[in-house]
Amino acid sequence: MFLSAHEIALGRERALNNLLEFSTAWIEAGHGLSAAVAAAGRSGIEQGSRRWSLFDAAQPAAILQMPASLWLGHLAGAARLLDEALFILGETQKAVIRSTEVQVRILDSMAIAAIDRASKTSPWEAEVALSAMRNSLQSAEQTLHDMSEVAIETIVRAENEGHQAAAALSATGPAASKAG
Repeated sequence: MFLSAHEIALGRERALNNLLEFSTAWIEAGHGLSAAVAAAGRSGIEQGSRRWSLFDAAQPAAILQMPASLWLGHLAGAARLLDEALFILGETQKAVIRSTEVQVRILDSMAIAAIDRASKTSPWEAEVALSAMRNSLQSAEQTLHDMSEVAIETIVRAENEGHQAAAALSATGPAASKAG
């Protein structure tokens, strides 16, 4: 009933490779989010300093409009940051779902290998139960795959809605402030 040394080593190697891919996805997400936030911060400071230099201290009306002007000016940048963050988080979530599915497949393959090994030395009565266990694992694995696909489709839909919301936010930014 036990796995062979080769099967154990193969399962361990596959699990470690999967963990490496999982970790890489999170590291890339952190790097992408850090880069996006840093770029948005630099852009905001640059844009704010340009807008600040446009205001003349002798014009009180311009100073009263400054908070609204700055807010509207930064709205497009915030929309871009939101869009980038949604993309990065969506891709990371998809990677987590795929990685989890792969890890379950690794464990299932080890369990099926143990069941197959046990069925070779078991009486025929036990073979029926072992076959049912194998079929149950394979069915559960297929169900998990289907659920993963639906979850990924949901993430894609949420990303699309987020992109639309970010586009709407950026459309109300500087263009709306110039029109008013």
